[in-house]
Amino acid sequence: MHIVGWVGAFTALFAASIACVQTDIKRVLAFSTISQIGFMMVALGVCTSADPHHGGLGYMASMFHLFTHAMFKALLFLGAGSIIHAVHSNEMSDMGGLRKYMPITHWTFLIACLAIAGIPPFSGFFSKDEILAACFQFSPAMGWIMTVIAAMTAFYMFRLYYGIFWGSEPASRTAAGHEGHGHHTPHESPLAMTFPLIFLAIVTCVAGFIPFGHFISSNGESYSIHLDPQVAITSVVIAIISIAVATWMYKGAKQPVADSLAKRFKKLHSAASHRFYIDEVYQFITHKIIFRGISAPIAWFDRHVVDGFFDFLAWATNTTSDEIRGLQSGQVQQYAYVFLCGALALILLLIL
Repeated sequence: MHIVGWVGAFTALFAASIACVQTDIKRVLAFSTISQIGFMMVALGVCTSADPHHGGLGYMASMFHLFTHAMFKALLFLGAGSIIHAVHSNEMSDMGGLRKYMPITHWTFLIACLAIAGIPPFSGFFSKDEILAACFQFSPAMGWIMTVIAAMTAFYMFRLYYGIFWGSEPASRTAAGHEGHGHHTPHESPLAMTFPLIFLAIVTCVAGFIPFGHFISSNGESYSIHLDPQVAITSVVIAIISIAVATWMYKGAKQPVADSLAKRFKKLHSAASHRFYIDEVYQFITHKIIFRGISAPIAWFDRHVVDGFFDFLAWATNTTSDEIRGLQSGQVQQYAYVFLCGALALILLLIL
């Protein structure tokens, strides 16, 4: 279980680091999902007993976060779809200033960002707070590590928020507006897309107040969720600081601080942008080692040895049948002659 917890912590940190520099909004949300699943696995890993009051809190917290995360992450992905529908691009460089064109998408997306950042009274605050409480109950080191990762979550989500809805509008959109090409101007999505956003936003606002421990707990008994004031206050303050830093760096039309940090830590920024080359490593292991080093020799053996052996059996059978087919002539006289010769041979064998 400890291994599960620490692997989950590494996964959460690894994915959050990548999400901090991605420019494709769906990739930001995808790596955010990986990071949040890491939170859930950490909560399971720190669950050391069946009693929620004595080390078993993590189980309920993990399931609770899975439940609330399903709501606000669905809201974020559908919001991203609404945005992509409006600008026909996944890149944040093609966005900016969309809040005045897409008010419903803007406000619902903001609610989801506040929820995943752990700001009360949104649902993500309650479930993530229980995970952090379970982590501190398990180990102060684990608690602070996950608190830092929670701060990263708030930072990259509001980096995403400001990159989409604030900042400067792209030059292509401004030029289109001056020329009067109205079909290039972003617009709010139709009701078929905005209604699910509104519904999920409402659920995100109230889901945290569900007495989740009364339905699911590590020992099957009803458990009343009690917020740890110290953990809750600390996590909220750190989340607010992270949001403030993201606001300072990304709200304006220009981003000199972010650009300066990207240049100063060029190698780290490049590695995170390329997802720490995990795709390249995967391609190398699968294509260079497994496919070329293992699968190719096996395929050669299959084609030349296994197939060759059975091809030889087929050739030998055909050749033998060609040689002995004369024995089946259909002539009764020949069969009688062979029968008599055989009988004579047996008699001579018995006599001798």
